[in-house]
Amino acid sequence: MRNKYLFIPDDTNITPFTSAEEAWFWYCLCQQLDPQQKKGGQSHIIRPCESSDIFLAIKKLARAGLLQPQHIKVLTKYGSQQTPPHPHFGDNLNICSLWQEALRFLDSLLRRKGIVA
Repeated sequence: MRNKYLFIPDDTNITPFTSAEEAWFWYCLCQQLDPQQKKGGQSHIIRPCESSDIFLAIKKLARAGLLQPQHIKVLTKYGSQQTPPHPHFGDNLNICSLWQEALRFLDSLLRRKGIVA
């Protein structure tokens, strides 16, 4: 799944994400930026992927039946807001559960790919 076109020199210090949530928020932020800024090696923190790798992970999980449309809807809504749902801020417990479940699946996949440490 790793993007084979991403070029990062061997002497570069690559920083994996600390969680799937962090990777997801980064992906969502990248979608709001200029297309020229969506590569993992163009900031002060070098990431082990491109934003499209996160999208491909979501697609893979959906094709496998692990992520349902309601998971993706919750991920998209809260990802664009750059904040997770939280019951103390009026979010439904079912929404919070969908968020956590989706990120658990995403975390497992991204860890295997080395995108999350």
